[in-house]
Amino acid sequence: MLFGSSDPVARTALAEALWPPLLQFGDRGNQWAETVGRMRRDELPAVRFLGACSALLSADPPDWPMLDAAVRADLVPAAEALGGVGGRISWRAGERWAIALRRRDREQDAYATVAQLVRAGEGELARQAGLGIAGEAMWTWRAAPARLAPVLSAVLAEPASAVCTSAVGVVCASLTATRLVADQLAEMVVESRVSATVATALGCVGDARAVPELLRLLRGGQPHPRLGEALAAVALAVSDPTSLVATAQHVLAEHQGSCHQGQDWHSSPALVAVRCLSALGPDAAVAVPDLTAVLAEAMERGALAEGRLVVSALEEIGAAAAPAVPLLRQFAVSNDAAADLAVRALLRITGNRRIADDHLDSRPEELRRCRIAPDLFDWLVQHGGLTDRQVRQLNHLFTPPGLMQARVAIAYWRQHGPPAVPALLGTLPQYLDDEAYARPAMEALAAMGPHAQPVIPALDRLIASRHRTAVYLGDFDAEMRADEQHLQLALTTRAQIIASLS
Repeated sequence: MLFGSSDPVARTALAEALWPPLLQFGDRGNQWAETVGRMRRDELPAVRFLGACSALLSADPPDWPMLDAAVRADLVPAAEALGGVGGRISWRAGERWAIALRRRDREQDAYATVAQLVRAGEGELARQAGLGIAGEAMWTWRAAPARLAPVLSAVLAEPASAVCTSAVGVVCASLTATRLVADQLAEMVVESRVSATVATALGCVGDARAVPELLRLLRGGQPHPRLGEALAAVALAVSDPTSLVATAQHVLAEHQGSCHQGQDWHSSPALVAVRCLSALGPDAAVAVPDLTAVLAEAMERGALAEGRLVVSALEEIGAAAAPAVPLLRQFAVSNDAAADLAVRALLRITGNRRIADDHLDSRPEELRRCRIAPDLFDWLVQHGGLTDRQVRQLNHLFTPPGLMQARVAIAYWRQHGPPAVPALLGTLPQYLDDEAYARPAMEALAAMGPHAQPVIPALDRLIASRHRTAVYLGDFDAEMRADEQHLQLALTTRAQIIASLS
C-alpha cells in the first residue's frame, strides 16, 4: 500500500504507521531491509527521511555519516509533513532522528547535531528539530545538560520567538541545565510567555529569585504542575519565609471550602499551599490554626484523604502544632487508610514515646509491613531506646528484602551499631541504583560513616554511569529530574563517607 498509493498524505501516514514496527524490529536482521531501502529511494522527502532514520537503527558505524547527511537533507520538508494531517503519530522529525541517535548510543554525535541545527542561521523547523534532539539527549545521557547548556543559552539570549520558547522548555525541564543558566533565566521571569515555566524551574533548584512569581502563580488559582515542588524547594532557601507563609494562609482561607466543589483536590491551590507550609516546618507555626481548620473541614466532609498532607504538614511544624493534637487523635482512630500518619505526627509533636509504644504493641512481633514503623523505631532509638520486643520487631522488619528493609536500615544501624555492619553491607548496595529505594539506603550508609567505606566502589560505579538510571514515572522530564536528584544523593553520600574517614 505504501508504494502503491499516489496520495502523498496517505503515503506519509502509511510510512508513519511503519515507524513503530521499524523501531521494534528494524535492528534485528534483514527482514525490513527491502522496505527501508525502498523508503530511502522514495520521491517523498518524509518517506525518505523515515527510511534513513530506520536505516540508522541497524547501520554499521562507517555508514552513519552518509545516512546522517540523508536525514539532514530531508529534515525540513519531512518536518513540514510528519505529525500533520493524516499523521498517525505525534512524534516530530527531530524526535525521530533523536531516537535513532539514542538507540545507537551516539552521544557525541547527538551533541554535534544539536549544535549544528540550533544555530541562528538555520530555519525554524531545523532549529525546532535540534531542540527535540537536545531534549532526547538530556533524557538519555547525564552529561547532556552541561554539554548543551552553552548552545541552548545562546538561543535564550535571542529575541522572543517560538524557537526561544521551546529552548526555555528544554532547559527548564532539567535541574542541572536550570542551575547552569540560572542567571539568564532569572532575567526572563518577567516575560509572560515563559514566566511560569521559568519560575517553577528556578524554584525547583531553590533559587529565591523566583519567589515573587511563584507566589503570584499560587494566588492565581490555577497551579502550574511543578508549583508545589518549586515552593517546597525554595522554602528551604529563603532567609525570610514571611511572604510564603502569608500567601499560603491567604490561599487556604480562600479555597478551603471551594476546592472540593467541582475541582480535584490534587490540583487545588490549597494542596500547593499546604505543601509549601510543610516544607517550611517550624517556620510555618503561625499557620497552625489555618491547617487545623482545613483538616477539621475535610474530616467533617468525610474527605479524609484530603487531610493526609495536612497531617504531614502539622508533623513537620513540630511542637508548635500542639493545638492540633485533639484533632490528630481523632484522625488517628479514623477509618482512613493513612490514619497511622497521625500517630507519627502525634509522636513528633508531643514527644511522648507512649504513642509509639502503644502503636508498636498493637502490631505483631514478627513485623513484616508497617508504613510508619521505620520512623517510630528511629525516633525511639534516639529517645531512650527500644524495648526487647521492639528490637525483635525491628529485626523482623529488616529481614525480608524490599522497601521496608531499606527504610528501617538506619534504625537498625543505630540500634545494633558495628556488629550490624556485615548485614547492612550485604543488603544496602542492592538498592543504590533503584531510585525508589536509594534514598533511605544511602541515608543509612551515610550514618554508618567509616563503616560504609566498602560501598564506595558501588557508589563510584553509579556516579560514573553515562546513562540515566531507569525510572518509570510516565513523564520523561520527571524521570530525568529523578535521576538528577538520585545522582546528587549518591555524590553527597559518597562525600559524607569520605569525610568520616579523616
